[in-house]
Amino acid sequence: MKPVVVGVIVAAGESSRMGQPKQLMPIGGKPMLQWVVDAAEASRLDRVVVVTGHATDAIQAEIRLGRSQWAYNPDPGRGTMSSLGVGLEAAGPADAVVKLVSDQPEIRTSVIDALIHTWDPDGYSAALVRYQDGDGHPVLVSTDSLAEVSGEEGDRLVWQLMQEQPDRLFKLESNQPRPTDVNHPEDYQLVAARLGV
Repeated sequence: MKPVVVGVIVAAGESSRMGQPKQLMPIGGKPMLQWVVDAAEASRLDRVVVVTGHATDAIQAEIRLGRSQWAYNPDPGRGTMSSLGVGLEAAGPADAVVKLVSDQPEIRTSVIDALIHTWDPDGYSAALVRYQDGDGHPVLVSTDSLAEVSGEEGDRLVWQLMQEQPDRLFKLESNQPRPTDVNHPEDYQLVAARLGV
């Protein structure tokens, strides 16, 4: 039976380093988060959940969802893991989750699909993408593995989990540059230039 893989887009952060909700910063005529939502909705993911926290009303007013659904994290300060948990609860039963982040508009549907297609649940508990310049998102983790750290808090737990089980980690090779985390104005300018807008 085909494993059920859901996508959770973490968009609950405060964007303190940018001084404004970076999820809504425009790139090519649409908000940064919209790029990620569009890529996820066009993919083979069975379900997609967008988790908000800070600036929820503004984000939901600007972002257009197709087949995705909203979920709300009332305490995003507990870290990314809390938002991932909120998203998984909203998504319903699944064999694995693909974690996506709202500040990487360069994420591509083709990469999400390749990760889902090549992941072998019998051989691996997690998968990520090995880009030209390092490992990056999207990352896929089995829900069984996530259950081991479900009660913990933090922003790097998923990565720590994968590092602790290297023999259970699949790396999808990609000849593309790693998507940039937009944390500073110079990151924003770089991504806008890369996307050709």
